[in-house]
Amino acid sequence: MKLIWLEDFLVLLQAGTFSRAAAMRNITQPAFSRRIQMLEEWLGVQLIDRASAGLRLTPLGERYTHEFRALLMHAHELRNRIQAEQHGARRILVAAQHTLTITWLPGLLRLVQQHAPDVELGVDSQDRGQSIARFAANEAQLLLCLEEDMPLASILPHAERLPLGYERIIAVSAVTAAGTPVHSLHARRPTRLLGYPAQSFMGAILYRHCLPPLMDRYDVRVVQESGFVAGIKEMALAGMGMAWLPERLIVRELKMGTLTKVGPELPEVDIPVSVYRMARGDRHGVTDRVWALFQAHAAQAAAPE
Repeated sequence: MKLIWLEDFLVLLQAGTFSRAAAMRNITQPAFSRRIQMLEEWLGVQLIDRASAGLRLTPLGERYTHEFRALLMHAHELRNRIQAEQHGARRILVAAQHTLTITWLPGLLRLVQQHAPDVELGVDSQDRGQSIARFAANEAQLLLCLEEDMPLASILPHAERLPLGYERIIAVSAVTAAGTPVHSLHARRPTRLLGYPAQSFMGAILYRHCLPPLMDRYDVRVVQESGFVAGIKEMALAGMGMAWLPERLIVRELKMGTLTKVGPELPEVDIPVSVYRMARGDRHGVTDRVWALFQAHAAQAAAPE
């Protein structure tokens, strides 16, 4: 099997048609179609339902698309690590939750760049469950994640945990011309809330810690839901409802006054942020070097001023 076949298949899903995908791959449509067929022949199954009028996957194609993406990602990550080592650099992979790649990871990347310039940190940004799974499968050397009530160390006995600090979740709204929240709690009218799916990590925080104190006193209606925190932020900025968001994610908007806190009576939740590594270090000691930098940084941040 050739990796370009997997790349072709995933581009096809992105493009939606064979002609558009062929143009994106800069080859003719017949040549592109033949490469998809070669992938199917190598697998011994059909991935595309050619009896359908539009582009449609077979049940097997749908079921294994995620694993195709993961396989391609792993292959590219392996190539990057080998090339980095060939050029005298060392590369490790950090599995990180989507939101933390915006709020926490840039500072950690700058720290490594400043103090260990020969080390390259690759980043795999996924939802929390997928990040944990990659780390648990030893596909990533570090894991950056938000913690639940019970730290992950309880289910990852061979991992070492380093607490970095807290992500504060606060209630915010877009702002009126007068500088007041567009959406706030009112006894006589329902409050529009932008929420998260109950089964998601942020949804569990919302329904466990934020909403219970309010539901008995106010009419709170969830008008939109998304598991993508940055998407909820954009909807809040558009004035579609109030939302609980990570404070670090909206620092600029709070300073500019495009978002504002909603009411002092609303709960604010501090969620621990931790980085994990497996207890056994890699043979080059690269993870140990980065871990030592993170430890020193966390100790400095926790020291009293």
